[in-house]
Amino acid sequence: MAVFRDARVKSIDLIIAVLALSLFGIIAGDLGLFSRLSLETQRVIGLTEFGANMVIAIYGAVAFRRIAWSAYLVLSIVGFVLVSATTPITAVWLVSKVLHGAA
Repeated sequence: MAVFRDARVKSIDLIIAVLALSLFGIIAGDLGLFSRLSLETQRVIGLTEFGANMVIAIYGAVAFRRIAWSAYLVLSIVGFVLVSATTPITAVWLVSKVLHGAA
């Protein structure tokens, strides 16, 4: 039972937002888009992206599929703590790059 029955944002919209955040993180990291910025500015950009991801996950957990979005929230926190990735998709990308580069 959804808390926000008449919510205008649908679950698919949240998924698209998460994919966009992940794509932004992957492209920005691979192309070094922020390499010329100061470390503080890079940190603010990363934490803002992580915060946006948390807002999306919490909204999804409250408004839609509680188990799926709650699991996504936990994976987001684990990915951020372990590999400093802003989304789980970005975490998988980073880990695969490290493992592939080590082989």
